[in-house]
Amino acid sequence: MMKSAKSLTFVLLLLTLVVAVGISGCVDSSNNTTPDNNTTPANNTTNNTTNNTTNNTTNNTTPGPGSVTVSRPGEYNGTPVQTIIAENREFTTHNTSISVGDTLHVWNREMNTPYNHLYHSEEGAFEDVQVNAKYEIYFTFNEPGVYHIDLYNPDTGTFYMSSGDVLTVTVT
Repeated sequence: MMKSAKSLTFVLLLLTLVVAVGISGCVDSSNNTTPDNNTTPANNTTNNTTNNTTNNTTNNTTPGPGSVTVSRPGEYNGTPVQTIIAENREFTTHNTSISVGDTLHVWNREMNTPYNHLYHSEEGAFEDVQVNAKYEIYFTFNEPGVYHIDLYNPDTGTFYMSSGDVLTVTVT
């Protein structure tokens, strides 16, 4: 009986070692490959943190001069992704998000002709542009960033109202 207990213990120990070695060959502790065996890390926290920081920085950058192309009707042939209405001396939409290369159609829907609008870029992304009542303009955003378009009274050079006269456009 003693001999069979020793044999059983030996067999269990051997079986445990075989299973342990087999399992250890299935686990890659270096975590340096993706499931398709590329060398890109599959679960690298440092890379994920870096990418998130980079994306947040890109989305919050200040656009430079010329980063918005302004077109009048007849100059723009594409299809804008969104129409923004400006009436009663304010924007009816205050925040929007679009992609690089997208175009916004901004329509001055004032019914009284003295209410012309002057659109101004706080970032200097485009030169000030005046749009008469019942007319429209197109803004194409060529760089990522956060843009602020102010709505001014062209006669006085001031905001029409205390609120509603800034359009914030986030471009990714």
